[in-house]
Amino acid sequence: MSNLISFSLANAATLAAAAAFLAGSFANASARKPIREEFVRYGFPWWWCWVTALLELMTAALLVLRPTFTAGVALGSCIMVAAIVAILRAGDVRHLLPPAAFLLLLLIAAFVQFS
Repeated sequence: MSNLISFSLANAATLAAAAAFLAGSFANASARKPIREEFVRYGFPWWWCWVTALLELMTAALLVLRPTFTAGVALGSCIMVAAIVAILRAGDVRHLLPPAAFLLLLLIAAFVQFS
């Protein structure tokens, strides 16, 4: 039996979460000027976009492997909670939707996988 999760309706939330984190990883790794400026606005050093990209890439990989799914949910949740807190501290609520949606996807995936 494969360690990869299967492509099934039951795993749709997990696959969507992994895809979202993978896309976020590529976006942050691009380190375009608006992305760097956003990290600085939220209180991080400009180069933190690369750290975040690596953590998001790790989250995506952990989510699609059965033995590491729980670690992926934990890591992804920490990343998104940190993003939500940073956004709220900066008072920039208009950027709250993406991390909240990522976190919701993770919670749905965890609920489905553990029920």
